[in-house]
Amino acid sequence: MKKSKKKLKGMTLVEMIISIFIFALMGGLLILIGTHIDSTTKATNRLKNKIVVESPYAANHVKKIGVDGSGNDINLPSTELDIVVVQDEIDGKYYYQEKDATTGKMVAKEAEFKKGDKVEMKADKYATEDLVTDGMTAEEKKAYQEGVNGGLNLEFLDIQPAAPPTPLSPTPGGGP
Repeated sequence: MKKSKKKLKGMTLVEMIISIFIFALMGGLLILIGTHIDSTTKATNRLKNKIVVESPYAANHVKKIGVDGSGNDINLPSTELDIVVVQDEIDGKYYYQEKDATTGKMVAKEAEFKKGDKVEMKADKYATEDLVTDGMTAEEKKAYQEGVNGGLNLEFLDIQPAAPPTPLSPTPGGGP
């Protein structure tokens, strides 16, 4: 009786090289994806930190940096914007604020908003970074701008109450 030898067949050199190449390619792709995820996470954290530090000033409408030697307020630099909203879709209700003549307080009012009406508003655009960095040395400001800030510059809008809507082009019967 003849004993048969089992032939063990392994991978050839070419198959091994191809396998190593495929694993190296997959590893390179994982590293690229990982660095992209890491940079996105860092950018998200910088934005979150900037919002956490600066948004309370904007939420409380703090625009005063301090007081000068004469006792006058030093306000944040701001840009005044004109905002015009034109209703070009359907009619509806519009809510605005107006100062009450008797109490002097702002009260909510309701008006009809018809197609073709426009509302004009004013807004102040300002950045709160100067409030956060007030009193810091130049090195501390630079560290803040490169660290938590991450080179971001948040700007906020303080929109003034709008007046009732006015028709763009009045027509007989009240609507366009």
